[in-house]
Amino acid sequence: MSRVILCSGKRAENPFVMKASGRKVYTVEELCYCLRDELDTLDGDVLGQELAVFLGKELGLSDRAETLRKLIDGNSDLKSRLVVVLCSSDLYTAPEINDICEEFERNLNMTPLSRAKKVADRHLAEGRIKTALAAYREILSDERIGELGDSELSTIIHNCGVIKMRLGYPEEAASLFLRAYAHSDEKETVRCYLLALKLLGDEERYIKEAMRLFDNGEMLKTLEDEISELLERFEESGGLDGVERLRTLMEENRPGEFDRIAHEQIAELKTSYRADIESEE
Repeated sequence: MSRVILCSGKRAENPFVMKASGRKVYTVEELCYCLRDELDTLDGDVLGQELAVFLGKELGLSDRAETLRKLIDGNSDLKSRLVVVLCSSDLYTAPEINDICEEFERNLNMTPLSRAKKVADRHLAEGRIKTALAAYREILSDERIGELGDSELSTIIHNCGVIKMRLGYPEEAASLFLRAYAHSDEKETVRCYLLALKLLGDEERYIKEAMRLFDNGEMLKTLEDEISELLERFEESGGLDGVERLRTLMEENRPGEFDRIAHEQIAELKTSYRADIESEE
């Protein structure tokens, strides 16, 4: 059972905004929680002067704010800054703060691209798909891309395919899934690739690729059943009609209405996805 945490300190009039998620923070307990929750995105900007001002001016924690300022001015390590903030409330115990700091250090020891991937993954998981796509593309265009292993690279390309599917571009998604499969033969990537071909209505290409990628008849039958069920649910929900509607709006250059309907469809998909997950638990 989760703990119930009472916010006992001062409530800010002007919130601190978390850089990665855009969440607005009004109390020190909320601040500590969000820092923990977005640990993989923390950097010198988040743990910087703006945060020190927020602690002192908005939350009335002048001593903590001054300590943080001294660490920042002295170019202290990010872990020390994080500890100062986490110790500003009773949200976490000393052992918990120690565990958080150890995890934070592990994140800092990751390569820049691996950290960037974690941030992009968070954007995708929380529904900020355009931000996630931009972040993934930036990683893929980075000259250090060779530092990533095949598994990480495959996941990035696969996730770009997922986003393209959500945006209503199955042809681009299919190409991305095929690229992802070349780096890692994940069955989920194959399933998504074949699903994209189904959505394109390219039955000949679908059958050809299904036979090429699956030499196990039983596995192919299982995949067929999964895709048929998914397509049936998608059609019942009006998803295919929604994709066509979005295409029309884009062709007619109506960006305002396009964004509104796209956000509505994404919200519906997220609700449906959460319902499916809860039913499986």
